[in-house]
Amino acid sequence: MNVVVAGAGALGSILGGYFAQVGADVTLIARRPHVEAIRARGLLIDGRRGPQVVRNLRAVVDPAEAGSADLLIMCVKSQDNQKALASLRHLRGRTGAAISFQNGGRKDEELAEAFGPDAVVGATTLVGASMPEPGRVLHTNDGGTWIGEFDGRPSARVEAIADLFKKADLLIEVRPDIRTAIWCKLNQMVPAAALSCVTRLCIHQIYLDRELAALFVAISREVAQVAERLGIALADFRGFAVKTVCTLPFEEAVESLMARGRAMQEQGMTQVKISTLQDLERGKPTEADQTIGHVVRLGGRLGVPLPTLDLLYRVIRGTEAAQAAT
Repeated sequence: MNVVVAGAGALGSILGGYFAQVGADVTLIARRPHVEAIRARGLLIDGRRGPQVVRNLRAVVDPAEAGSADLLIMCVKSQDNQKALASLRHLRGRTGAAISFQNGGRKDEELAEAFGPDAVVGATTLVGASMPEPGRVLHTNDGGTWIGEFDGRPSARVEAIADLFKKADLLIEVRPDIRTAIWCKLNQMVPAAALSCVTRLCIHQIYLDRELAALFVAISREVAQVAERLGIALADFRGFAVKTVCTLPFEEAVESLMARGRAMQEQGMTQVKISTLQDLERGKPTEADQTIGHVVRLGGRLGVPLPTLDLLYRVIRGTEAAQAAT
């Protein structure tokens, strides 16, 4: 399979590296320092599977060097998506399947606008990764991945993508209700990002504090109301039990989040910072507008009140603006 990864930072490099190891023809489109490091010494992967070097892949800066793709994977930061998609417009009609592992709420609509609706396959993932330096990435979390056609039908291309993940020993599930999986991840990502940016805490600390866990549940339930208005059902997934959090009696839901925090502590997962917070701390533009803001705007259009989320979004947006002005 010919795989092109656009925005190959930490996550995209982990996936591309593992796919290359099992025989895929992989092209990583990445920033110049990362590309130069890979060309010089190979892609260094460490973390969950131990140290390894992947050399049998291409790393390029110019998207024009990718001439076609059986599978195009978008891993660009949501705020950079329009620019990235414009640079890939030559792949329209030359892409078998385009999937997005981005956080933005309009990620799949933007893919459809760029490559046509028929090219897009729904997808979301909890695979965790970080990049301590160019050319070196860490695989930090063996989370699952979910894919599926938006009309729910089985398809050969979805099965081929699933087979590639399985060969690479990555957890994957084909879902006929892929919109549910995508929205359930958004349901957990939005409160995690909002509370992380306001508190500057690691995610396990938010789960462990009863007041913050209660705010997390409250925000998650606000987001769930938007999904309900859109006709998207909730479900529990490995790693994000959204239906449980949104339907249990409130105090029981809070206890379930605190239990999640204790489990993270026991597993040594005490340095996990949401990417939105990482960008905010670096003074870089964040995905808050494409994630939190997307839900807030949808709530406004649908007449769904989101008082807690709206307040936190305004605080984050104001913080970003103040940082940018200094």
